[in-house]
Amino acid sequence: MTVPERVSAAVKMSEVDRCPTLVWLAQDSDAEISVVSELGGAVSDGRLVIVDIANPFGLALGKGLDLNKAMKDDPSVGALVLDGLVDEVRGRIRASLDSGADGIFYRLHGASPRHCTPMEYGGYYLERDRELLTEVAGAAFNVVFVAGREDLYVDFVSDLPAQVFAWDAELSRLDASDVRKVRRGAVASSDPTSDFLLTIGKPNYLETLEQPSQEQPNIG
Repeated sequence: MTVPERVSAAVKMSEVDRCPTLVWLAQDSDAEISVVSELGGAVSDGRLVIVDIANPFGLALGKGLDLNKAMKDDPSVGALVLDGLVDEVRGRIRASLDSGADGIFYRLHGASPRHCTPMEYGGYYLERDRELLTEVAGAAFNVVFVAGREDLYVDFVSDLPAQVFAWDAELSRLDASDVRKVRRGAVASSDPTSDFLLTIGKPNYLETLEQPSQEQPNIG
């Protein structure tokens, strides 16, 4: 099978000659799908290139913003902050697709007890994630990656639009059979029974991604 044939069949959960590989935070010239931080040149051998995009909550973590506190202290101000983050994520997605990316690796933070209660995530952030993903549903290949450790709110996000639903099987202790109970469609993880084999190339990546940057947060 060619790479496009293999990827297309795996998305449809049809028979493939081998499980296609999705690689994030690593270099692998044999991977069918590579996740990059930004588009750095066309790939001509049929492989897909998708761009890593943090969701609004993840973007806030990187900026050192406590969105939950902002929402509780003054809901009107918190809503404005969230609107600004959503617009920033939307701009990054559009720029990536306009530059020729095949899709996005939508890194969804917040859907776990480490950061949000179920009421906080479901009440403040879930529909904004859905909004952004729905806007780019026509891209060739989008992945929703639910970031986090144990007790992910997989049932909350199971119907978000994307060709592939992904998670860290080791950190979350969820295997493909667990996720398939709530998610219809192709899945990606290190569990070999997944439709796509997800390779994550750096240990302790969550700590790095959630470390506040030197950028000064703008909450006004």
